[in-house]
Amino acid sequence: MRSRWALVLVGAGYLLPSASALLRFSCSQLVVERLDPLVNPGVVGSPHLHQIIGGNAFNASMDPKTLDLPTEATCTTCTFAEDFSNYWTAVMFFRARNGTYKRVQQKGNVYFEESNGGMTVYYIPSYNNTSVTAFKPVSGTPWS
Repeated sequence: MRSRWALVLVGAGYLLPSASALLRFSCSQLVVERLDPLVNPGVVGSPHLHQIIGGNAFNASMDPKTLDLPTEATCTTCTFAEDFSNYWTAVMFFRARNGTYKRVQQKGNVYFEESNGGMTVYYIPSYNNTSVTAFKPVSGTPWS
């Protein structure tokens, strides 16, 4: 019996040589604010609105070069309780025919419906040994 399981495991090793892990979890909404410490550091009343999720150390004056979020945050809105990072996305609005705007609520993905207005965070390994870097999409001219 033992040799059969050894054969199965060896066979699986040949069939799945590049198997990798994926970490996926949901985070509920922390706050919706006009704050963006990367684009408008230190400014309260940023020209654009964000939904923020994650650790409670998020603030207008946080400097990503000096702030150590894991030591500053005391809790998180994420289901992965060890993640004190912050994530934020632009808030979307629907423009009705009469010219009024209504905020589009974010909903949790399938199986993460319990996340209160949040989103799903994915951590995936890099492909083909490439380096993974964060991106900073900026649209328009917020300084004008």
